[in-house]
Amino acid sequence: MWFPLALLSAVLYACMWLFARGSRGMPTAFVTAAASMWAPPMLVWTLFNVDYPWGDPLWQRYLVLPFFLIPITLLGLTLAGQRTEVSIIKPLSALSTVAALCASVLLFGAEFRLAHTIGIAVITVGLLLLYHGRWESWRTPWPWIAFVGVLVLGANAAVAREVLVIFREPLALITLAATGSFCVNGALAIRERRVIKIASRDVVFLFAFAATNLAQDLLTFTALTMGPAPHVIAVKRTSILFAAFMSYFIFRDRDQPLWRLMAASGVVVIGVACLSLG
Repeated sequence: MWFPLALLSAVLYACMWLFARGSRGMPTAFVTAAASMWAPPMLVWTLFNVDYPWGDPLWQRYLVLPFFLIPITLLGLTLAGQRTEVSIIKPLSALSTVAALCASVLLFGAEFRLAHTIGIAVITVGLLLLYHGRWESWRTPWPWIAFVGVLVLGANAAVAREVLVIFREPLALITLAATGSFCVNGALAIRERRVIKIASRDVVFLFAFAATNLAQDLLTFTALTMGPAPHVIAVKRTSILFAAFMSYFIFRDRDQPLWRLMAASGVVVIGVACLSLG
């Protein structure tokens, strides 16, 4: 039962990148905050039902991530999504798995296996195929911002995994992180209030963005409780394929043939699977 949930979460995660692309023209901080508008009410609920380990030293150090580094990272990823093609930046999310592995090895003494080496090599081949003839896009800052952003998110995932050893409440942890993004980016959006002009259709768009964000988090959380985490993560990374396919038709990102786009993205997904299952 976990597989269809993980697959659906992958589709919704791909849609989030499409939402980011579709929000171009709106203030970036406002869009980023709106995507997490569901988090504060849910945090109120979790505060009454979950005991957060506020006194634990690891927890206290971890709070720097959801209330500073991750909100700024999500802001940068939204900005990159608004300014460049989804098929350029979404495949870079595979590197978050590499960053998570490296952080686990360097910070927490995790084992580095042969399958991990193969996975990194396969991801590299896939990305080289994907960007063949498209290196001009790297002369703009947006792929670089996305590159740094996915590395930060990967390192955050490795740290969060260790935090979950002392705090076995994944949904409460996701809610706290999303609340941090809402608060920080909401504060930045307030500074832009004079330039915020939102039409009624934009309100519907932003609510759909937030609902998609919440739904994919809940589906991922449910799948993780029902199936093995490495398999769930590997399935969710198929969002790279879904995003490439949908952006080809929705935004007409057609600077390369669809078959090559899907083949290169598929190679990247295979590499991620090697990392996740190795």
